[in-house]
Amino acid sequence: MQQQNETSNNGIQFCKADLLLILFLLPLYFAVWGRFGQKFAAGAALSIATGACCWLVALIMQSSGKPETGSTNNFGWSLFVLFPLFCPLALPLWLIPFILVVSYLVVISSFGGFGKHFFNPVVLAVVFMLCGYGATASLNAVRPLADASAGFKVWSAGLPPARPLWQIYSAVPTVELVKASCSGFLPSIPGNAFGMPLLAASFFLSFVFGRRRLWWLTVVVATAGFTSLVIQSHNLDISPLHPLLLGVMPGLLLIAVADFSTLPESGLGQMVSALIFAAFAVLFIFKSENILGPVYALLLMQIVSPLVIDVLTGRVNQ
Repeated sequence: MQQQNETSNNGIQFCKADLLLILFLLPLYFAVWGRFGQKFAAGAALSIATGACCWLVALIMQSSGKPETGSTNNFGWSLFVLFPLFCPLALPLWLIPFILVVSYLVVISSFGGFGKHFFNPVVLAVVFMLCGYGATASLNAVRPLADASAGFKVWSAGLPPARPLWQIYSAVPTVELVKASCSGFLPSIPGNAFGMPLLAASFFLSFVFGRRRLWWLTVVVATAGFTSLVIQSHNLDISPLHPLLLGVMPGLLLIAVADFSTLPESGLGQMVSALIFAAFAVLFIFKSENILGPVYALLLMQIVSPLVIDVLTGRVNQ
């Protein structure tokens, strides 16, 4: 049924959910461009251009051999379209094509094409970036040169934070949380500065298009629950909703359901993997100084959850 709703062109397929995701990202990226400047626009354009070049190479290779079959989508556009969400301002632009090409070759080409891959390609690209240039994901407030918007603060990268990011977020009252997550004024990786729209987009993709609904719902509930435990045990002044609207968690939920083939299909698998992801994510949120720390939680989930699911299903079968 899904293939009936897809339009194909030269070996590449887009379903309605992917097209709507692109339509959502266009105004979002323009909003981020207006808030953070031309560096983000250049990074996003370079990311998409890298994808276009890889697509042309894939078409040339496909035309000279047997077309690839058995995949729901023959090219991983999500990697190149969604990577700008996690691209720090201080990241040198020349690294973006290198990171994306290596990630594409490792995650997608090595597993036989998009739809057969195991790891989320965006997550692995971000991990490659952090391993080689992790200092760029540290945040610090800086003032740009005075202009028409004099006094407006821009959050850049490359300098160590004065205090953990969650302590800055805790200054936002709970009643103002939704408004703050839509303003883009709080410190964040530029692509994740608008938390509420990203969370809403992930909910829309998951529930309207049936992309691992149980996984999405379990992550949201478990993240709030684990945050409550941290709050009570450490007597912190922060609400359980803060990690879901501020920081990179909304962006992680979006890239996870956008590439839902890397999430378990069974109900038990979705719940187990979601609990593992939420637990690691909350750990990185409160213990890591790097705002992109929760990205490792999604990678660890994809490594650990198959082992845990096998153990649980083995016990059930016995």
